[in-house]
Amino acid sequence: MNARSELSIAMVLIGFSLLNYFYLIPTQVVAEGSSPVYPALINTMLLCFSLAYLAEGVRCWRKEKQAQGEGGSCSTGGGKLMVRPLAMLVVTGAWVLSMEYLGFIISTFIFLIIASRIFGSKSWSKALILSVAMPLIISFVFRGLNALLPEGPAEELINLILG
Repeated sequence: MNARSELSIAMVLIGFSLLNYFYLIPTQVVAEGSSPVYPALINTMLLCFSLAYLAEGVRCWRKEKQAQGEGGSCSTGGGKLMVRPLAMLVVTGAWVLSMEYLGFIISTFIFLIIASRIFGSKSWSKALILSVAMPLIISFVFRGLNALLPEGPAEELINLILG
């Protein structure tokens, strides 16, 4: 796949995320009386991954422009560029499905560790710190807002400690 295709796919995903934020969530979720927290959380994740995909497409496009005189391109052929987005799609789906059983904190910890490896993080310590800190921070922010997140063993332990 060439850089133009990468950029086009990223823009479509970003457009879909914005459509969700400004139309579907307010008119379908909120209008029905449901909490918009969970759909907004999932949509935010999609938007973040789409922006990362856009950045990867821009990087690839620049690389193609530099290699144009040499006859090269950013494409590695054989669908190799599709491995990362497809892996993130599978991991995101598994994260969403596992949240009901494991709760937000544990499933998000596992998700962030795997996502950091997919995106090429070389530092296990940074990935581990981020993967522990982010779910805890988000959980406490949502707790402060009296918004519910899926609960699992870690949330039960926090509830037991905090009362």
